This record gives sequence, C-alpha cells and structure tokens, in this order.
Amino acid sequence: MRERFAAWSPPRIDPRHFDVVLTIVFVVLSQLDVWAPWGDNGGKTHFGGPLWLNSALLLVAVAPMLWRRRAPLLTAGALAIGITVDVVFVSSTAPFIGAFIPVLISAYSLAAYESPLWRSVAGLALLFGAVTAVAIAIPELGSVGDLAFNLLLLVCAWALGRVARRTRRVAKALSRRAEDLERSREQEAREAVELERGRIARELHDVIAHSVSLMGVQAAAAEQVLTLDPERAREPLRAIQATAREAVDELRRLLGVLRETQGDGDLSPQPGLAALDSLAAQMRAAGLPVEVRIEGAEASGLSPGIELSAYRIVQEALTNTLKHAGGAPATVVVRHLPDRLEVEVTDLGGGGGNGKVGHGLIGIRERVALYGGVVSTGGAAEGGYRVRASLPHARRP
Repeated sequence: MRERFAAWSPPRIDPRHFDVVLTIVFVVLSQLDVWAPWGDNGGKTHFGGPLWLNSALLLVAVAPMLWRRRAPLLTAGALAIGITVDVVFVSSTAPFIGAFIPVLISAYSLAAYESPLWRSVAGLALLFGAVTAVAIAIPELGSVGDLAFNLLLLVCAWALGRVARRTRRVAKALSRRAEDLERSREQEAREAVELERGRIARELHDVIAHSVSLMGVQAAAAEQVLTLDPERAREPLRAIQATAREAVDELRRLLGVLRETQGDGDLSPQPGLAALDSLAAQMRAAGLPVEVRIEGAEASGLSPGIELSAYRIVQEALTNTLKHAGGAPATVVVRHLPDRLEVEVTDLGGGGGNGKVGHGLIGIRERVALYGGVVSTGGAAEGGYRVRASLPHARRP
C-alpha cells in the first residue's frame, strides 16, 4: 500500500481549465454577495444602490480573472476600478469573499506572471490603492490597523507569487538541462555505435584482404602440383573454396555495417583466439589478475571473423574490469560448442561501471549483433560482474 501511494502522482490540471473554473466560482460568489448577502459585507445585510448596477460592476471587476496569467495587470486594473466604483459611488458595501479574495489572487498573479518587475509593483500599488479607497469609504474598515492588515495580506500574496515564479523558472531550467543531457547522452551513444561500426568494418576489411591473399597462395600451390600430382591439388582447391565462402560471408557483413570507411587499416591478420594468452599477459602486467580457460574442441574450424570478434569481446570486457573493478580477479572462459562459440568474462568486483552502458558494452553488443548472436551483461550469482556472448558459426570443412 505504501509503495502504491509513493508511486501515485497527482493528475496534471490544464491551467486554462483551472482559470475558467476559478473565474466562474468567484463570479457566482460575487453575485451571491449582491443578490443573497451572507452578512460579510462590512456589517451590512444588503447592498445600497440599484442591485443590477452592483451586479454589473462586480461582474466587470471579477470576470477578467479569466486572463490573470496572460494579462495580470489588466486583471488588477479591472478589479481595482470595478470594486472602487461599486463601493465608493454605488453600494457603500465591501464584499469580502466575492471581491477581496480575488484581489489577493490578482496580487499573486501579478508577481507570478507579470513582467518586467515595475509593472508587477505598479499593479500591486493599484490594488492597494483600491483597497484603501474601499476601507476609507466604509468607516468600520478604515482604521489604521485595518489598512496595515490589508497591506500585509497583499504583500504576502505578492511575495508568494514571486516565490512561485522563481520556482517555476528553476524547474524550467532544470528540465532544459535534463533534456540537453539526455540529447548529449544519446548523441554520444550514436557516435560510439558509429565509431565501433567503422572499426568493425575496417577489421573485416583486413580479414577479407587476408583471406583473398591466402587464396592466392593456395591457388599458386595448387597450380604447381596440378600437372604432377592432381590428387594433391584437391586439398588446396578445397581450402580455396572454404576460404572463398568465408570471405563472401565476411564481405556481406562488411557491407551491412559499413557506412563510411574511415582511415586505412593495414593488411596484416587481425588477432584471434590464439592471442588471448598474450592479451591476458598484458592485463596482468597492468595489474589485473586474469585466468583464461578453453573448453571444448580447438578452434581450428572457426572463421577469422568469429575469432576476431571473440577476441575483441574479451578485450573490451577485460578493459571494463580494469577500469571499474579495481583490479579484482577476472576469469575468461571460451567454450567451443558444435554450433556456436561462447565467450564469458567474469570479475569479482563489478566491472560494468555501476550498470552504466559505456562504449565498451556498446562495442560488444555491436559485434555480437553482427553475427546474429546474443549477449547478456550484469551481476553474477557468485558476485561481481559477468559478460557472456554467444556467436553462432559454421565450421570450415
């Protein structure tokens, strides 16, 4: 029950609808003051002068409350003139509920919505002048104490409006800042994705170039033995076929992620799973204890692109651990399964950066998505943080 109450938020009311209802309420109350007096009119039980004229003057005074936000000074002027004329020259009666409370609301509106400041102060002075004229016209309300009390109420209402104005301004500034930060965060995330895609595209370019170079070497070897021993030529030809299929697959992925090639990568082979031991040694030298375990069959049948992605995933995960886990021990497990390659990196400190999605995790997700795999990140059951990626593959024959 407490959680439900804490999650509840009051419904948002349209200010225009609120002002319409507020105006209707005080128009009705002012008219009731005229036609059905409640005994609050300065000790009198009935208005003096023609009732229709009292009614019209109060209507002219109170109805402009509908525009108290858009034209606060106009509202204050209508109230001041209407009430002063009615009380001083017609009725000699001052309705409190139907007239004085709208004056306080008008003083609040002047401070909250009128600008510049001098217009707000001028409106407040106009209201106080009207209230003073009404008080002097009615002996029961014209004492110095009554005048001071009226001034105090007006100043308090005006000051409350200034506070509301400042609070609203601060809230708008904070809202704009939050929107700017959100746009900045989204822009950084988009830029990180584009940079990572560009990096992946360059690496796939290197893989394809290496594969094509390898096919050239294999074709030359097949040509040398083709006339002397045709059977021996079958093996390099089969290797050429497998390498060509892999190159076409990698080229298709390259075209899927490439938007605009940035920079020229060298044509040297990119790192694979065989380089994990060297990567672990680098991390240990940087102060991160790392254990690498290989489970399942060897990775001789994996494409270079899969091996490269697995290597980069481990590299990004260990880099996150080094940055955020304070040197906590990490374990890298590579599982060779019949239809996929699983990579799991677990640390004992929480290498995810307090749950924030940084550029490293973005890069991991982009690489896994490239091969149609799945990735999960979060706290491990035994404590710490875990990154687990699954990369589907087809082994070479």
